[in-house]
Amino acid sequence: MRHTRKLLGVLLSTSLLGCATTSKVATPDPSTSPPPAQLPVRGPTTPALKPATPPADGVKTLASVTLGGVGDVLMHDAVKNTAATHAKETDDAGYSWLYAALKDELSAPDIMFANLETPIAPDAGKGTREFVFNATQDAVRGLKNNGVDLVSVANNHAFDQGREGFLETLKRLDEVGMPFVGGGPVPAEAGPRILTVNGLKIAWLGFASFFNQKGQDCPENENPCVRAGLAAEPEKAEAAVREAATKADAVVVSIHWGREYQAQPDPAQVELGHRLAEAGALVVFGHHPHVLQPLELYTRADGQQSVIAYSLGNFISNQSRKYVHGVTPEKVGDTRDAALVRVQLAKRDYGRGVVRTEVAGLDYLPLWTENDAAEYPAVGRATIRVVAIDRALAEVRAELATLPNPVPKAENARFVKLRKREEMLSRRKEIIATLLGWDFLRELTPPAVR
Repeated sequence: MRHTRKLLGVLLSTSLLGCATTSKVATPDPSTSPPPAQLPVRGPTTPALKPATPPADGVKTLASVTLGGVGDVLMHDAVKNTAATHAKETDDAGYSWLYAALKDELSAPDIMFANLETPIAPDAGKGTREFVFNATQDAVRGLKNNGVDLVSVANNHAFDQGREGFLETLKRLDEVGMPFVGGGPVPAEAGPRILTVNGLKIAWLGFASFFNQKGQDCPENENPCVRAGLAAEPEKAEAAVREAATKADAVVVSIHWGREYQAQPDPAQVELGHRLAEAGALVVFGHHPHVLQPLELYTRADGQQSVIAYSLGNFISNQSRKYVHGVTPEKVGDTRDAALVRVQLAKRDYGRGVVRTEVAGLDYLPLWTENDAAEYPAVGRATIRVVAIDRALAEVRAELATLPNPVPKAENARFVKLRKREEMLSRRKEIIATLLGWDFLRELTPPAVR
């Protein structure tokens, strides 16, 4: 009988520890469409994820892969303006600076995924405004330079620059060497894109529920495209997952679904997530709500576990720019909360001819989008970047430790500002961990400095 767990933040716990580092090496499979690209080879970075409990005696781990996922990359004008202020510091017009504080963490997984929620179509000429995005190839280079290996183009902003802008996006992603899922020739527009890493074939598919623009849903006789509504058609989505499972050791699904700013998935999301898992998806990375939603470790009818991240939230954006801790309601800051979710997959030989690829570990790292727009409103230009909350907390506490007791009057303002920042970061971490589950939490600072 299929075993399920009720969604109350997080559904099952595992404890995860660090182990030896790995290198990013991926070999393309020429039989897939769209054509896969070679992933970069990485040197040792941060410790890789591993399960707390090793396999039973006699069970051999033949290969393992660590996948990472972050949420929406929203190229609001304020985000692009922040990059521009650091243009002289990088080779990608400053976009690397936005994520530089996380480069080691983004580079550590064998495959690092993000939802690219903006066209890359500088020639499209339709301009940008509220809810209509566009960016240059440097925005993608910034992700790539910091360790992102794969993006999804299947989201409601895919056609912000029209069909011409969508086609330009695919072309420019190819030019930069950034593999993508969710767009391609019919009938395989969802994928799969198969990447071979550490000897394991990982098939990725990308689904979208809808677009902001009407009339862009796979026009007849026009390729490539994204099929809107596919995520809402379980039978078609399940069939795509089942077919992908015949071509690979594991299937990962990127899916744009759900309601914006809702911290819990709709029943329809939960049902579809379970159906995709039963069809063969070991990992489901969800996005669109712009806030985090729970992680579920779902037990399938065959006894395997699948990881469903209902929403990875925003990775970077200019949302919640007016959030001030202790003044505005806490919920206002939810669109600046984020997480880097890691999933380890392992191919294991259980003996007697039984070999299968399965989920072998799961954790997440709490992230926060820094945005000083509310602090310096007169400047008219925010400074925006993504940080690991634990590291930001450690920096604040190190600075606090330099101040004497009692604090000199001349330092009172700085002391209060640091204490408020410490309180804010601690609270945002608590909010994230309560939603995603304390048992999956990965911390970067020792318990003594919490």
